Amino acid sequence: MKINRYTAATMQQALARVKAALGPEAVILETASAPGEVTVTAAVDQMPEPAGPASGELVGEVRQLLGVVRELVEEHWRHERPGLGRELLPLRRALVAQGVDGAIAAALVQATQARLAGGAPLDAALAGALGERSPGGAKRVRLFMGPPGDGKTTTIAKLAAQERRAGRRVALVGTDTYRVGATAELETYGRALGAPVHAAVGARELVQALARVAEADVVLVDTAGAGPGQGPQLAELAALVEAAAAAARTLVASGATGSSAAARTWRAFAPLEPEACVLTKLDLGPGGPMLGLLWQRGVPVSHVAAGRRIPDDLEPATPDRLARCLLATLREEDQA
Repeated sequence: MKINRYTAATMQQALARVKAALGPEAVILETASAPGEVTVTAAVDQMPEPAGPASGELVGEVRQLLGVVRELVEEHWRHERPGLGRELLPLRRALVAQGVDGAIAAALVQATQARLAGGAPLDAALAGALGERSPGGAKRVRLFMGPPGDGKTTTIAKLAAQERRAGRRVALVGTDTYRVGATAELETYGRALGAPVHAAVGARELVQALARVAEADVVLVDTAGAGPGQGPQLAELAALVEAAAAAARTLVASGATGSSAAARTWRAFAPLEPEACVLTKLDLGPGGPMLGLLWQRGVPVSHVAAGRRIPDDLEPATPDRLARCLLATLREEDQA
């Protein structure tokens, strides 16, 4: 097996490099993002090419054989799920290409199949399945949590700007004592938006800060980034969540997160019982692994973000928008 990493400015460019180097048989193992770049780890079964004039013919035969094997696998997959039509195979292929967990992919395909009756197109049927996990009404106080660097503070600034545009009174509360300049960044946003900003160190000060903003229509609470393996930070976050018991708990997670990282992120934040998720950085990755996991766990995606512009690069996560995320690799194949 040949395993390589490919880095590019966007997920689409990285996947194009994978396809050019390894071919359509490549399997995406992991994706990772950093400022301005995306790295995709991919693998493909590789047969050594024999020497001699017959090598070209043998390679062609092997490729044909691999194609037959893929068809047999898909045929077996359909037999395991009676009644599964060929129209659903592109969806399964798109989910697998993004690295969505196999069990989640199978469940989502089945949920989509139930909505294909009556000739509905694939994207509409998928949107119908995703629409089952719709967020409820927004609470007045909202606490945001998530891994470091996934965009919590920027998301809060975007939401605050949209709320101010709608004529609501907004207050911001910052509890991040780890990141240098976190409070100053939030205060800068607050001055630009005409929203008061309060700093709170620890659970007791958070309770006091929330009492001081009782007149605000919307209160957005920023927290320090915490990730898998960061026990002390997660414990402090749990204390803040308990102190703000009436607040809506929103996970902020990157759409460029690969399957294993998405699973680790969920395990870290599941004990805090997030009620919704904002999926960020969709300009770097389509978000399949995280979106599929949230769908399986019954956690709705409330908003998606695909850039840093405030407030424009944040939109409600409609079922149609989420379906486009999961089908992104199919559109990339069509464009290739």
